[in-house]
Amino acid sequence: MNISYDSMSAELGTPPGWDFGDCAYGLEPLLLPEPLAPGDDAPPHRAPSGLDVARLCPSLLAGAATDRAAAPAPAREPAGAQVYWFRWITGHQVSFLLWRLLGQQMRVASGSVGERRTDALAAMTAYVRGYCAMLLYTSSCPRGVYEGLIRPSMFLQHPGFSGTWAPDFGAVRPLLRGRGAARWADNPVGARLRQAVAVHHTIHSGVAARLVPGGRSLLQEATRTAEVRGPRMLGTLYDNYFLTVRLPQTPPEILAQLLRRLEAVAVDLRANGLYDEDLPAELRENDVVECGRDVPRVLLRLAGHAAGLDAEALGVQLESV
Repeated sequence: MNISYDSMSAELGTPPGWDFGDCAYGLEPLLLPEPLAPGDDAPPHRAPSGLDVARLCPSLLAGAATDRAAAPAPAREPAGAQVYWFRWITGHQVSFLLWRLLGQQMRVASGSVGERRTDALAAMTAYVRGYCAMLLYTSSCPRGVYEGLIRPSMFLQHPGFSGTWAPDFGAVRPLLRGRGAARWADNPVGARLRQAVAVHHTIHSGVAARLVPGGRSLLQEATRTAEVRGPRMLGTLYDNYFLTVRLPQTPPEILAQLLRRLEAVAVDLRANGLYDEDLPAELRENDVVECGRDVPRVLLRLAGHAAGLDAEALGVQLESV
């Protein structure tokens, strides 16, 4: 698939309910505090945010309440490059927010016992599943869009551009790499967390097989990575690419940014669906397929956990995580 300015700027109908950016599939900057430092205190667990999730995310809530088996696939032309660019940038922004929330709840789980610990593990499971959904969402572009638009744009930011530079990922790396989940093996909810991490590994492998089959990352191919030194500079390059600005933000302000993006994702998926081409074996495994079919419910569960709300407060019956 060749990428041209015509394909980027082709008129896109504004999906019903769209209220994000200055145009259909427009972008917004993400404002985030500096990454959590080792000495930072854990936040109050599941403190109600005061934000009306049902009002702020009507399309997300409607999508979660839909009978998936009865819901037809959207009748549509394949999504254009602008849609996939929106997914690439906004989906990563959602991931940064989830990593931050996940890291906070890891601290709660590590420093508590009993019901408080169980609740933190349930929130962690919701956030890992939400990140799985975002991996599917950000990587949903055809390979031609990735090769012709996304990968070159990262190369132009830096020849060795790498996800390892993400400032917020360090706090959750041990868990997502599979080295931290075993510590909660004594808790039944911990088993669900480990399963969510396992699905994450499968999806991560499937994304690589789908977009870069047999290939190498930009970091692996780079010959000039020594030109930029220091994690702070690399983190700034990474943030700038994904329209992320480091400024002090209150927890409700962070949550409001998450909810805005989850609502935009829900509107996009209702209009365009997720994929439009064949998938590698990893992305056809049952747990991964279920995650892809269940994206609205997955995202609404994590919104509820982030806002400190239960299913009744959201006005929809959600399955337990």
